[in-house]
Amino acid sequence: MPCDGAIIFADLIGRLDVLYVHCPKCSRAGRYRVQHLIEQRGRKAKLIDWLDEITADCPRKQAHNMNDRCGARFPD
Repeated sequence: MPCDGAIIFADLIGRLDVLYVHCPKCSRAGRYRVQHLIEQRGRKAKLIDWLDEITADCPRKQAHNMNDRCGARFPD
């Protein structure tokens, strides 16, 4: 694990084949193959940075309301 404690895609190798992303607030959800993400982003890419990118168009995130933030997470 990197020094800053962030989970990187390489940490998922052998643990998950598919990464599930879900937001309970807006019901957005998706499944992504870990191997494909590693090929696209690299083994050392941080999951949290990727999550920020794929949720950039979330209306809750764009509103900047700290009381009703985007709830996208990796439930697995």
